[in-house]
Parts: sequence; C-alpha cells; structure tokens
Amino acid sequence: MARYVTVAAAVTMERARLREFLRSPVAPPSTRPGSDWTGLCDAWPDEALRRRYRAELPAALAECDRWIEGDHAALLHGLDEDGGLTLRHDGSTGALAVDFDTRVDFELPGLIWALTALRGLADAMAGEDTGLVELTADWSGGTVLLHLAPKRSAFLDPDRDAAALARARDAAFDARLAACEADEDAEAGEVLDRLRT
Repeated sequence: MARYVTVAAAVTMERARLREFLRSPVAPPSTRPGSDWTGLCDAWPDEALRRRYRAELPAALAECDRWIEGDHAALLHGLDEDGGLTLRHDGSTGALAVDFDTRVDFELPGLIWALTALRGLADAMAGEDTGLVELTADWSGGTVLLHLAPKRSAFLDPDRDAAALARARDAAFDARLAACEADEDAEAGEVLDRLRT
C-alpha cells in the first residue's frame, strides 16, 4: 500500500538568497550530524514508532544520500513533474510558499528526503530571514515542525518550544498570505524558472 507525506512551507527571504538556494547543490542528509535529525524521529505520538525511527536513523540517512543529486531547483522541478508541487512567491516581501505531496516507499528515508528538499533554505538565509516547514505522514497522526533561520534549521517540539513555534507560525502565516495572493495563477515550474534566473 502506497504511503504519502504532505509538506507545507512558508518562508521569507531576499530573492538573491532564494536564487542562491535554488542553484546550490542539495547536500546529502548525512553531511549534517545525526543529532540534527533526531527531532524527526521524536515528533510522532507513537513511542514504538519513535524508538524504531531512532534505531533506523543511520541506515535511513545513508539510504537517502543515494537519492540526492543535482541542485534544489532540479529537485523541486522533479516534484512539479509528478504534479505534486505548488509554489508561490511575492517579490515585494520575499514571501515564498511551497506545498507538495509525495509518495514514500521507505518511511524514514522518505521523510528525510522530503525535508532535505527544503532544509537547505537555511544555508542561504541571512538577517531576518525565517521559515517554517510542516510535514505530515498519512500513516501517523503526528506533524514534524522544522524552523528555518539563517544557517540553522531545528525541529520544534510543540510543548517544549511553544513560544518559538507561535512566532514561527505567525511569520509563516504572513508569508503564505503574501505569496499566495501574488502568484495565485502561476504554475510551479514557471515560478521556479523565474526565481532561478
């Protein structure tokens, strides 16, 4: 039976830095310390699933590394070809909204891959740039929350990080509103090509 993840991200960043992100090669997930990925394992309500994901993490990172090639624009174009990508951008505010659904054949590597598609945004951010990525999986009731900031991406725990999450959600709401109003009728591929050049 096919399983799917849904990813929704809202980001605010200067266009030149967004272009830098799109043109940059996708870093293999294992280039980040394993501790940078444990928040992905701990986000689920089922304790058995959390334990299983923690045990599988090193092998899942290695598996996902084999799937990574090219730059971020190519990765996003691939999602667009599958028909699962929505992309909106407002040039005046730097707001970007990204949404996609993707099939997952291997649970944990698939989750890592889906977040790797956007985690590199943090590497191109500077100043007041910010973003929030929310990932849901159709096999679990949990939601993974990844906060993006200049040179930093961190998983948020809704209980422990409530204040930071509230700020991130407010900023994400504003970014999504601005982006969706600006690019309402554009195809994702058109938006990607415009931002990349």
